[in-house]
Order: sequence, then C-alpha cells, then structure tokens
Amino acid sequence: MSPSANPTQQFRLDDQTVIVTGASSGLGARFARVLAAAGATVVVGARRYERLEVLVGELKAGGAEAEAVECDVTVDADAGRLIAAGIELTGRVDVLVNAAGIAPPEDEEIESPDLFRRVLEVNTVGLYTCARAAAKVMLDRGAGSIVNVASISGLVAGDGTDTPSYAASKGAVVNLTRELAVKWAGRGVRVNALAPGWFPSEMTAETLATEAGQEFVNQRTPLGRAGRTDELDGALLFLASDASSYVTGHTLVVDGGWTAR
Repeated sequence: MSPSANPTQQFRLDDQTVIVTGASSGLGARFARVLAAAGATVVVGARRYERLEVLVGELKAGGAEAEAVECDVTVDADAGRLIAAGIELTGRVDVLVNAAGIAPPEDEEIESPDLFRRVLEVNTVGLYTCARAAAKVMLDRGAGSIVNVASISGLVAGDGTDTPSYAASKGAVVNLTRELAVKWAGRGVRVNALAPGWFPSEMTAETLATEAGQEFVNQRTPLGRAGRTDELDGALLFLASDASSYVTGHTLVVDGGWTAR
C-alpha cells in the first residue's frame, strides 16, 4: 500500500477549523484535545471562560492553534460570535462539535415545567442555534461536518436515572440530527450524532462515585463497566473527519452494549 493510500490519513483534521461547545469540562474538553491532536485548529466555547483559558493554554503548549470564546449557547448572538471567531482565526469553519449540555439532578418526583424548559433550551434549542450559525458558513462553502452529542438517554429510557427533560432533549437531538442531515446533504454539509453511554464526566460523577452507582452501571452494561473517556476518541474522529464522508443522519452509539439489551 502506497503512503497516499494510507487509510488512517482520512481521520486527520490538518488545516481544518473545528468549533467545540461545552468545552470547559468533561467530554467537551476531551474532544477539544483529541481534535487538536488530529491536527485541527480548535475554537472552544463555554460559559466558564477561565477553564477555557486553561485548556487553550494546554493546547497551544502542545503545538496546536486554539482560541477560547465565552459563549452561552442559549444566546443567539453568542453562537454567532463563536462561529465568527473561527472565521477570524483561519477564514473557515469545517467542523462543529455540539457538546454543550446540562443534566439536572432528579430532586423532584415530578420535574417542574421551568426546569424542563431550561434543559431543552440548552440541550436542544442551544444545539440547534449553534448548528444553524455554523451551517450558514458551511453551506456557502459546500462542505462541513456537524457532530451533535446526544446520549443513550435519547434512545431508551434511563431506568430511573434520568430526568424527563434530559431524555426528551436528547431524543430531540437524535431526530433533529436526521432532519438537518436530510436538509443540508445536497449542499455538502453532513450532520451526525454521537450517543455515549456511561462515561466519566461532571454529569455522571455523582453516580459513578458511589459503589451502588457503579454496580448499577456495571450490571446494566453487557461489557460490565462504564466507558473510559478515550473510548469515544475514535468515534468522534470518524464522524468529524472525511473518514465518514458517506455518512449523514446517523447516530453512532458508544455504550458498551447498553442499548442492545
């Protein structure tokens, strides 16, 4: 096989500009590191700007080009500024990873409508707002990849571990991904979703910190354990890069078999 036919090269993101929302912690921060390691220029957005600055410092120290933008995905103007930052930095936006999201604790027997609205506003409306802002740039270029972070909670019930708002918001992300994929495919923009199972993050910390929580996850997962953060890296790079050039409207589940049961 000649070097030009190296199949691993299609997973690279050299000379591409990637926007990552929700990058101040957890999976979003991990995704930014992985994308930078694959050669991308990374623009990270979140509300906790101080954390973003630390992350950007780390990425730059490793040789990557990166920039932080304070951003609330529920604010239209903030989403626009985030995409504009990528344009100002490199003149292009190639990939958007929509990783911003919240998962409120289940502290009410019946979740309040106000909390329900807030979760959908961040997890679904905010995600759409960022996708729309990125698509305006990508559609003009005739190319782009949008990766929406969904969840297994958008595919199956959570066995009592999720709030109704979280399950509803992630279910909406799954079908919104399909809808946008079909709308934009003819103009070169792919839209896919990544649906993690149980992985260490701020959202899952409380459950995974207890013996009972770990036992719950281990027994319910056919592989018998929660995932390691690095076990999402390959799926992320596949969806973000040209390795998935013929894939759109798909939800890639990485859950140790949770949804197979």
